[in-house]
Amino acid sequence: MTRRVLAIANPISGRGRAKALAPEIARRAKDAGVEVEIRYTDHAGHGRELAAQAAAQGFDGLLGFGGDGTLNELVNGMQARPMPLAIVPLGTANVLAKEVGARRDPGHVARALARWRVIARDLGRLDNGRLFTCFVGAGFDGECTRALKSRTKAIRMSSYLPIMWRAVMRGDFRGIRVRCGNDQRVGHFALCAITPCYGGPIELTSGARPDDGHFEVLTVHEPVTPMALVKMLVYAFLRAMRALPSARFSEAASVMIDAPACDRPVPVQVDGDYAGELPVRCESLPGALQLIDPR
Repeated sequence: MTRRVLAIANPISGRGRAKALAPEIARRAKDAGVEVEIRYTDHAGHGRELAAQAAAQGFDGLLGFGGDGTLNELVNGMQARPMPLAIVPLGTANVLAKEVGARRDPGHVARALARWRVIARDLGRLDNGRLFTCFVGAGFDGECTRALKSRTKAIRMSSYLPIMWRAVMRGDFRGIRVRCGNDQRVGHFALCAITPCYGGPIELTSGARPDDGHFEVLTVHEPVTPMALVKMLVYAFLRAMRALPSARFSEAASVMIDAPACDRPVPVQVDGDYAGELPVRCESLPGALQLIDPR
């Protein structure tokens, strides 16, 4: 029986490369015995809508073109009827794609679809029901994504530099409280992660594992000043965050993050996109994400 895959592509990701790649991948996949139907998103949340309809329309899996934000939409869209997801990385950071070894070469993607080898990874779920594949951050990085949320053009790594500077200058989000079971601590930045990678060569949570049913939870206990940010990025680039004196780590399957003593709302990012403000509760869903192994 021929498998049917719905390809959902964000047309602005990768500077518009999805429109060239998707038809070529569909052609090569057809030669390998897999039917690929292409649909392009045209508004925020459209990927989620298309993913939610896919199972009812008889598709066997999804092929997502885009970055972590696009993939987050697809994963959330198929909550009710999960199916295997294949990835063509066309975003800025592509954290999930790098973690699993996904590539954008059409022949490579077509062969992975033909093999149809499914692997499982953990997901996280917030108390509002939203799923995440990589991490939830509160404080400084939430402020960065809030500043980026109104952009309609593709985002480059260079776009983050002025955004990061402005986020630092807006002040410090002190009073972020993290509770993991009996462990409670208050800091200036918090990250609840499934993946070691945070973006590019940066690793904030090197001990995170996507198949152990736990998050690695990082808190930073010093004000996020320009100098502190540079220091943290150096440690992260060297994959040595555990040696940073102001960093604290723990593991937990359920994490509560709030900021009852903070004098202003604390912004939150989910898989690199702005997602509102604290409080949030994160729950691990072991093995809940099905991926087509790209290797």
